[in-house]
Amino acid sequence: MSHVVIFTQCELAPCPIQWRLPCPLPPWSPTYNMQLSTQHYFYSSEGYYDNQTVFFAALHGVVGIDWANHYGLPMHREDTLAQQAAYIKNMNPKTRVFVYRQSELALNIFDNGAKVMYDTTKKTDWFVLYPNGTIYNDSTIVGNYRMDQFCWDHRNPEVQDYFVNYYVGSAFNQSVVDGIFYDDDGGIWDERINHPNYTEAYREAVDAAQQVSLNRAWELGLKYKKHAWQAWLSPSIPSRKDTPAACASKMKTAISMKNVPVTFPAMYNGACDHPWEQCEDLEQQLAAFLIARGDYWLFFTPNSWWKEGFEADYGAPLDDAYELFPNVFVRQWSNCTIYLDCNNFLSEIIFRSSTKSVDRRKLSSYYFVALKYFYSFYYRICRFCRIFSF
Repeated sequence: MSHVVIFTQCELAPCPIQWRLPCPLPPWSPTYNMQLSTQHYFYSSEGYYDNQTVFFAALHGVVGIDWANHYGLPMHREDTLAQQAAYIKNMNPKTRVFVYRQSELALNIFDNGAKVMYDTTKKTDWFVLYPNGTIYNDSTIVGNYRMDQFCWDHRNPEVQDYFVNYYVGSAFNQSVVDGIFYDDDGGIWDERINHPNYTEAYREAVDAAQQVSLNRAWELGLKYKKHAWQAWLSPSIPSRKDTPAACASKMKTAISMKNVPVTFPAMYNGACDHPWEQCEDLEQQLAAFLIARGDYWLFFTPNSWWKEGFEADYGAPLDDAYELFPNVFVRQWSNCTIYLDCNNFLSEIIFRSSTKSVDRRKLSSYYFVALKYFYSFYYRICRFCRIFSF
């Protein structure tokens, strides 16, 4: 059967930063409250998450729940994810909860997946096929059952409609859900290790159609005030392994993105996956975040809660970030001033009303004050020398 690639245009504007998908702003008011600007993602649990995990989740502003939540149940994942979201919101109604949907695969653990996966009238043009005409299935064993994974063929207009309105759309009417985590939004081939040698044209056509489906799903979701996790971009965050120039370049890139939604550090890009005490760059990452951030920025947290850093009242930005002197970045907030020195990879958050600082490297604020005056003096002398030079 022939397939049609749909070229319909989504009403969502393209992202002003080069990106394969739109990056719309979330459908809620912005906040500079640090705790509400935190993000975390939660993975597997045979049943619902235990009380300790729910408590940790409820400390955050935005959380995601994986398909493997309540993996002991082989079906009804739409309902179990919503129920887990409700448990988190019962503890903290301000936490925004995103639930999992697979954008490349139909999964039989979702009722709206199984409904079409085993419908014999939909086999030939709803899913990617092997050359022999059988459905491509990356099945895997989860606990005591088999999870089938058929690849959606988004080139079929009926697949796009079903994916948007039912498979993903089943979450749009769930009041406890704030958005969708669209897994594998970059195409179906990266993780398909068993695929036969499809032509490049075929790969490109399937991937392009998937992007159309995602555009449509994101647009429809926003009409229900549901956002897309993958709409947050994730530039690289500086680390102690960077040269001063590389650190400064990353900061300048981040600062240039303050008008789009960003996660910095991000889930797969710089975030520490250890308890916070073991995250050696955490203080500098927080400083970089506060210096560069815009209205809808999120900080992906370590796997334990850093109360001193994430619950501090930094106030709101008073102006944009600037480079005080080469490779040293500063931003004034209403309650503090934040510094990041890429030359030595040191940071400081100096609060106005007290001696409070979230830097645990015992770096004195006088270091930055002294440097500020030194460079000011240096540039004045240099300017004086240039004026009177012959």
